[in-house]
Amino acid sequence: MDKYKNSFRIPSARLTGWDYASHGLYFITICTKNREHSFGKVYLPSLNRLQPEPPLETQGIASLQLTEVGEIASKYWKQIPAYHPFVELDEFIIMPNHVHGIIFINKPDQEQWQPNKFGSQSGNLASIIRGYKAAVKKYATIN
Repeated sequence: MDKYKNSFRIPSARLTGWDYASHGLYFITICTKNREHSFGKVYLPSLNRLQPEPPLETQGIASLQLTEVGEIASKYWKQIPAYHPFVELDEFIIMPNHVHGIIFINKPDQEQWQPNKFGSQSGNLASIIRGYKAAVKKYATIN
């Protein structure tokens, strides 16, 4: 494995040559910086003693209490289609230090294939995620 700035790097999970603006479903995972628990806290039933409010139930095994930033991460995720009308959202979940979601880029009429290229990009998966992350980070650093 190659090193960059004296650190090991993992190979890219992106498919070489794939058009990430094309019609399709994409599974996304976004982690917080240093995997800090910025979005919430998980409570186990045996440890739920002093809670300020009831947390969200997750299959009766554990529960998740979102922080203010976690609430914003959820709210902003749901707003993605307002900024990208060709996007439909499927399931998503906010975890203490990451977000999982399925994004459907709905462009059935797109006939031109555009392989990934270096440079400015819009209307593709990277631009959607970049906008979402920027909005959540801006809120988190201001508040």
